[in-house]
Amino acid sequence: MPLLRLNQNSKKSLTRSGAKLFSLILLGLTGAAAATEPIDPVRLQRATLTVANLEDSIAYYRDLLGFTVSSRSAYDTPALRQIFNLPAGAVPELVLLDAGQQQPRTLALVGAAGIQIDHDENRRSAPALIFNTAQMDAIHAAMKAAGQQILLPPTPLNDFSGKPFGREAAYLDPDGVRVILFEGTNHHD
Repeated sequence: MPLLRLNQNSKKSLTRSGAKLFSLILLGLTGAAAATEPIDPVRLQRATLTVANLEDSIAYYRDLLGFTVSSRSAYDTPALRQIFNLPAGAVPELVLLDAGQQQPRTLALVGAAGIQIDHDENRRSAPALIFNTAQMDAIHAAMKAAGQQILLPPTPLNDFSGKPFGREAAYLDPDGVRVILFEGTNHHD
């Protein structure tokens, strides 16, 4: 049974502000969220990975993918410990990586002694990192030369209509996170 029932005349007589107030009252009565305005979309700040071996991960992202280290420091907060499930007593280090001047602090690495990463579980369930590149062949050659695990060599991609629009390749980082490279047909997609 509805809490409030309005006849047709009552509905028409509600003003715009009255309708908004009425909506808020109904939302409060039903326990629903009182958001009446659309939410502005969030922006991605950066991806942050917990890593088992900070030096190996820095080398991977710096030497094979071209990131630069913008900062590196011991960084310990209760929030960091809780979010990244750091072992008790471990002293975490935070490394911020830039993907060029236009993309500072694109990627962060959190490492600490005692962090255990399940490489196989990451490969099955960790989100993939997808990067645009104009140097697919050079990166692929560097990955092969470094003995990195290749999940997918550079492979042509077609859009939904079947028209070619680029290439994609996939690798695993030192902790089993999937790293996918995309190179558009114009090399700036």
